[in-house]
Amino acid sequence: MSALNGLLSSFHLNATIFHRSLVCDPWSTDTSGSGFASFHLISSGKAFLFCDDYQAEPLTAGDLVIFPHDSPHIISHSPDKQTAITTDGFVAYPFSNNTPHSAGLMCGYFDFKEDSSHPVIAQLPSCILIKSQQNQGVLASIIESLILEVTLGVQARDIILSRLSEVFFLSLLRQLSTEDKTQVGLFRALQDTKMAKVLQAIDNNLAAPWDLNSLANVGGYSRASFINHFKNYLDTTPQEYLSQLRLSKAKKQLIRGDAVLKVALDVGYSNDVSFAKAFKRYFGYGPGVCRANSSSS
Repeated sequence: MSALNGLLSSFHLNATIFHRSLVCDPWSTDTSGSGFASFHLISSGKAFLFCDDYQAEPLTAGDLVIFPHDSPHIISHSPDKQTAITTDGFVAYPFSNNTPHSAGLMCGYFDFKEDSSHPVIAQLPSCILIKSQQNQGVLASIIESLILEVTLGVQARDIILSRLSEVFFLSLLRQLSTEDKTQVGLFRALQDTKMAKVLQAIDNNLAAPWDLNSLANVGGYSRASFINHFKNYLDTTPQEYLSQLRLSKAKKQLIRGDAVLKVALDVGYSNDVSFAKAFKRYFGYGPGVCRANSSSS
């Protein structure tokens, strides 16, 4: 299994669809502030995007926008920013209506939970715009399926739209990982043969007693060179990265109800005391609290 496959297979991703309808001019929406990564699909008509990276960017049917860090944004019927700002909300109609001067809009969010601070998420840009004319292969097919499902109107199912959205996001990560000039440091690291060996080794045996020397040896680096290359790619130290992966995996096991000592040993800690200290330092509460909360929910 490649390091990317390992990442995607263990990644927590849950999509929720909270709006789908035709919206009639005039309309605007800003769904930021939830703490989740929101996304918007234009299924028909047109719209304009306003955010830090785009000003009055035209959106047409098949365009999809993702805000991985819950950044402020406006999507509106108007290319005029002041009009977009002052237009409050929208009137929604069923997709079955033949409503003039309207756009098809589906909105949702991704909840990454304990993986929200993972480098692959932390290094994503504030806005990802996927234009329909740029899509090919799997991504194009998934967006086409999303549009077909959402335009079923009352027959459409949010669970299907949610699962399609999750597959889309995972497919997008795979595409970003193969781009020659990808901006995601983790993906650049995976394109580096030596660093990919290190990340693969960590993924294959997360609980191994890794230290800087053993990890550097896997990739054929000197200790100093390894630390510099790793930080340049992932903007963190090897120890911090390893700890983050271990504690994120530990939290998932605790939520499932595994005993604290078992979890500690499974993710590479020699005892539950050192594990509990690391867990509380990272999450702000102890593993026992996490386990108790999961059993009572």
